[in-house]
Amino acid sequence: MEQLKRRRTNSLEDSDDIKRKQFYGKIIDTNSLYKESLIHFEDLSNEIFYEIFEYLDFYHVYKAFSNLKKRFENLIIDSKLPIKINISFISKTNFQHYYTDIIIPCLHRVKSLRITILLAVNIILLSRNNISKFIRLETLILDNIEPSYLRNLEWLNILPRLSSLVIISDGYTNDQAEIYHQIFQLPVLRYCKVLLGIHYMPIVSSLPFATNKYSPIEHLVINNNLHLDTLYVILSYVPQLRRLSIPVLFEAVNKQRITFPIALNYLTYISLQLGFITFDDFELLIKNIFYKLQILRLSTSHDITYLDADRWQNLILSHMSNLNVFDLQFIYFVESDEDITFIYDVQINKFTSSFWIERQWFFSTQYSCRQNQYSIMFYSAKPYKRKNFILQEIIKEKINFDAVYHINIENIRAITNYMNYFPNITKLTLDCNLYPICDSIGSSLTRIIPLKQITKLVIDYNTLSIMQLVHLLDFTVNIHTLKLASISLNEIDSSLIQQNVTFQLVSMANIVKNLILEEECSLEKIELLMALCPRLEDLVINGFTFSLPSIIRLLLSKSNNNNRYLSSLCILEMTDGIGDSLKRVIKQEKLLDDFSIKYVYRKLFLWW
Repeated sequence: MEQLKRRRTNSLEDSDDIKRKQFYGKIIDTNSLYKESLIHFEDLSNEIFYEIFEYLDFYHVYKAFSNLKKRFENLIIDSKLPIKINISFISKTNFQHYYTDIIIPCLHRVKSLRITILLAVNIILLSRNNISKFIRLETLILDNIEPSYLRNLEWLNILPRLSSLVIISDGYTNDQAEIYHQIFQLPVLRYCKVLLGIHYMPIVSSLPFATNKYSPIEHLVINNNLHLDTLYVILSYVPQLRRLSIPVLFEAVNKQRITFPIALNYLTYISLQLGFITFDDFELLIKNIFYKLQILRLSTSHDITYLDADRWQNLILSHMSNLNVFDLQFIYFVESDEDITFIYDVQINKFTSSFWIERQWFFSTQYSCRQNQYSIMFYSAKPYKRKNFILQEIIKEKINFDAVYHINIENIRAITNYMNYFPNITKLTLDCNLYPICDSIGSSLTRIIPLKQITKLVIDYNTLSIMQLVHLLDFTVNIHTLKLASISLNEIDSSLIQQNVTFQLVSMANIVKNLILEEECSLEKIELLMALCPRLEDLVINGFTFSLPSIIRLLLSKSNNNNRYLSSLCILEMTDGIGDSLKRVIKQEKLLDDFSIKYVYRKLFLWW
């Protein structure tokens, strides 16, 4: 029992909010809390409470103070200070109270607004009148917006201070050109990040080239794949652009549209992944658009010319004279040992000449074999500046990975006797078989990663067992988002698994709030995962299952203690009409009193 208490205490301590620590260190001496009577709390000045509000999400301010004395309620409602609103994990009932009591009366004070719940986004964007009252809004993040509500973005052009906009809509829309046109009309926008539809669906733009009206955007992140000719059109609208990021850039569909009437004299940073674009075409892109670059981050594959050090040297000297950071990642698939010898002896060795050394641009390689496909990854290192890193094999040289926040481990054997450490990792992806070290996976990973600071865990391997997951969560006590490709019970009775001591300890200690399960899932697996993660607030499952009605009953059962925090469900791969049948089940069996249900492009959203 003492061990269980210590495990739970450590988990809570490790998940303390950093901002609360900063506040207590700045405002109140912790040792004096016990010296002062709690009755003096109300004697603190308004300025102190405003300082408190700065370190808390405004919803927590609302929950903590609104039911106290009238003075505290007035501090929340009547203050003229700007507020930041973040709506992520919240039940429908709590949101309705928050929306009515705080958001609507304080629209004119909102400085920053972030919403990740699709059905809550719909409520916020429903009224043009409400949007017009966001007169102080500077940052708007719509992390899950229904495609049919994208047309309401045109109302944003009346907001005088909106300088930062994030739009993520992974449903299908055929109005991409119109949406970009609306974005480019926003008068003071400086930062924009956009995802319209699934990221690998290229943007099909019917936008004409800009002629007399331009956007003030300086930092543009397009999270859809993009064709080269469409990129030229989009860039014609943003002559003030300084930073550009695109996940994958494909060759042009219509090469006649590759023309560029505007000079991008301020564009100094690009981050690109190239899909089947030859070095010759990339060279033209540099000469036409990217000639002012100071920072180049480039990922590509296939065309071996990208490993031609002489071509790079000539291009940099002639058209990128201001380049300070050259960050290249190139993956080449080889067919024989002769290919490997040629690449190392003829190509890669040329990147050690004085040209590269003088600029402190150094490189490293990884050799990988997956599904009988051999590849070489050649990448910039010393220092390594990317936020993501793919670990494929043992790296025998010492490299500084302080910049990396997400590591994807494709070869679990690579961590054995690994000499590098990733001190700032917060996201871990395991895209590999855990079998060789499954019994000691946590201790093995601890040698290269501070597992207690991981907040998101993604496991893309298809034979993960439930006990492997339990052992991982035993070491990663601060995970709040867990994504699984699949889960296996290995024909073990689920009731026996729940009696396992480690399972019970992990169940009591973990703080997983968001679970995404991509495979078709049985009722038994869902029940076991709910028992393992009883603090779930949001669940995403695959709808390809005959057990769906039974799963819904389990998730909404009032007698199930493991679902007491759950308030949001997304069912993937659904067909239109299933929502109506589930709605009837919920109403007929009185599973929920108040709920919203919505079908959006093969997904069903349920919120209560």
